[in-house]
Amino acid sequence: MGLTALVAAAWMGLFPGVSAAGEVAGKSAASRGDVANGKALYEKKCAVCHGAQGRGDGPAEFVLFPKPRDLTKGTFKIRSTPTIPTDQDLFRTISQGMPGTSMPSWAPLTEQERWDLVAFVKSLSTAFDGAAAAKAVSIPKALPRSARLLAIGKQFYADAECLACHGEKGRGDGPSAPTLKDEWGSPIVPYDFTISGRMKGGSSAADIYRALTTGIGGTPMPSYADSLSEEQRWALAYYVLSLARAPRRQPVAQETGTLTARAVRDRLTDDPTARIWRQARLQAVSLRTLWLRPKTIDTVRVAALHNGEEIAFLLEWDDPVMSQSVLRVEDFRDAAAIQFPLQPAHLHAPGHPEPSYVMGEKVGPVNIWHWKADWQADLARFRDIQDRDPGMAVDAYPFAPEIEPGAPGHERVRVAGHDPTYLTGWGAGNLFSLPTRRSAVENLNAIGVGTITSQPAEAQVIRGRGVWAAGKWRVVMVRALKTGKERDAQLTPGQPIPIAFAVWDGDQGDRNGRKAVSVWQNLQIEAAPGPAGKSRTRTTPNRPAKAAAR
Repeated sequence: MGLTALVAAAWMGLFPGVSAAGEVAGKSAASRGDVANGKALYEKKCAVCHGAQGRGDGPAEFVLFPKPRDLTKGTFKIRSTPTIPTDQDLFRTISQGMPGTSMPSWAPLTEQERWDLVAFVKSLSTAFDGAAAAKAVSIPKALPRSARLLAIGKQFYADAECLACHGEKGRGDGPSAPTLKDEWGSPIVPYDFTISGRMKGGSSAADIYRALTTGIGGTPMPSYADSLSEEQRWALAYYVLSLARAPRRQPVAQETGTLTARAVRDRLTDDPTARIWRQARLQAVSLRTLWLRPKTIDTVRVAALHNGEEIAFLLEWDDPVMSQSVLRVEDFRDAAAIQFPLQPAHLHAPGHPEPSYVMGEKVGPVNIWHWKADWQADLARFRDIQDRDPGMAVDAYPFAPEIEPGAPGHERVRVAGHDPTYLTGWGAGNLFSLPTRRSAVENLNAIGVGTITSQPAEAQVIRGRGVWAAGKWRVVMVRALKTGKERDAQLTPGQPIPIAFAVWDGDQGDRNGRKAVSVWQNLQIEAAPGPAGKSRTRTTPNRPAKAAAR
């Protein structure tokens, strides 16, 4: 067997209280944490995935793969011991998150709050009851990397049957890979060693040495402490690292950070190619893919401008395949979303007034702006099932006023030519059933997973546009800072507000809750520049002059 770890961004050495090697500074025991405070934090930040009792059955569980850990079992993947994790192990995981999963870094919490969470997590499992403090395995001084060690590592990669799971080239495609399951019977994916810097327990040689020594709890990955010598484990660690491809050069993404909406005097446009965007600075924001797959979108680059009246966001991400059609059941669209809390909240202020970034909650609803690539295409010309099957034939609809009953031959009747009384979705105002598309962006609200609700047609006040070129989407969404509507987030210059992002890759099967998401970022809206002046930058009208008809 080889190392079983999964794909996502690594955040080593970026958080207070955690060093680059993963050692924990400051407090050394969860006994200094407060269980009651930890419980309150857990309910607000963790229960949506791990469940109220810690059994891994939270409301979001069904959209996540890998599945959230059942904390009551006392089995943890990342630990520095052969058995239960140390307090420092738990603190490190909470601080850094879990690469390859939806578990984010909770470093924005104070150090004390993270120790409180450690104390509460331990209270969920009897594995910690009366147990003596586990002792971390000793990591000897690293042997210098050399050609000889790499050769030894390559040999033991085969001899120790690492390739049975991880494959000969380390791509996670070994003959045993399709059959692997974790301790609870769920499918588990061997890590692809060719992807650099994204192993759950850390991506240094010392981190890999430790995993080879302790094994990875709950997975098929065993401990090699008794079967491989220290030299052989160092050799195997170096060989595993040698399988990685060179990482792409791109801006360092922040999991939680501050975005600035710059104040300008120009009119704002929804054209992603407009010159006005030269005044804005793209900032990279980390995304976590909720449903693991080989190809992920792990970064969205964001810029924002406002002129005191409107605010515009530019989202840019890499996507080698443009997916705009949903006419076949096997096709899914590319999409992007921006999320705000409905009520103003200072991110991570005392008491954490911000709602859950996982689609909000009952006591903290959210407002979502959802751009869809297929709606974008419909603005030019609405595409329907006849575009997929142009030779299709249907029975006559006698209630369509454009049809002449009894006339010979056949006619092509637009949906707009029918009576909405007999097309109930259209008659009810369902945006998906309207015969015209007036915007590529849908204005939504949610109070948790599975509660997404569209606002009425008259409240669809967000305009947007996307352009795909050279393997990259650039999408702009524009809305008035203030709408006066209680279901819209009201944005105020000078007042910070949390903001989060999501991206769907249709070519990879993303849809609904299967997507890549960010945690809350802090949006700073610069002071208003005064009334918007005239500009050479052209503004795309809020609605097309002539809406595309079905």
